[in-house]
Amino acid sequence: MSEYSATPKDPRVRRTRRILQDSLGALLENKSFSSLSITDICKQADIARVTFYQHYDSKEALLLASVTNFFADFHQTIDQEKVNRYLETGNADAFDARQQMNTADPKQGRLISVALQYVGTDVRKIMLASFLETYSQRETELGEKALSEKEIQVVATFYVGGTLTLMEQFLNGQLAISRSEFQMSTLKLLRILRQGAVESNILCDPPLP
Repeated sequence: MSEYSATPKDPRVRRTRRILQDSLGALLENKSFSSLSITDICKQADIARVTFYQHYDSKEALLLASVTNFFADFHQTIDQEKVNRYLETGNADAFDARQQMNTADPKQGRLISVALQYVGTDVRKIMLASFLETYSQRETELGEKALSEKEIQVVATFYVGGTLTLMEQFLNGQLAISRSEFQMSTLKLLRILRQGAVESNILCDPPLP
């Protein structure tokens, strides 16, 4: 997890960080992230540079902090019982795929898109940790067909990589699908990967010659 993922207890710290994050979002409406300087962000926030560095060591750290909660909570917003049922049966009739994925807000969607481009490695780590924490708990409820920890790690690596690629293309308008279709596609991807891991028993096969 990011060192900035924990919510600070001091309300003044929370307020300053929120101002900086909001200022970054506002600036990205008209400027590219690569062209932004810390001075630009401080002017927008009406905060001194020395204050900025008391909270973040770079504009990339600020960007990551702005989206950390979204990626950390990505797998917590769907009913676990329904997810388990879908993974077992593939029946999505009763499944509401509307994750609370806050990309309807243009500022939030823009921040996520920029984060995937500029701090994608850290985003991947955050989302992978979120997936493993949530999905490992779900696996224990699937009985005899549950995956081992190593198999979950393999599935998680493929799933997170695929989901982030889909997300980036979706946010950049390269995927002509609706928000709910995108969200459902991530679950379909997970089910395909999980089924493949169960059926192939991938970690028990003999090594290739």
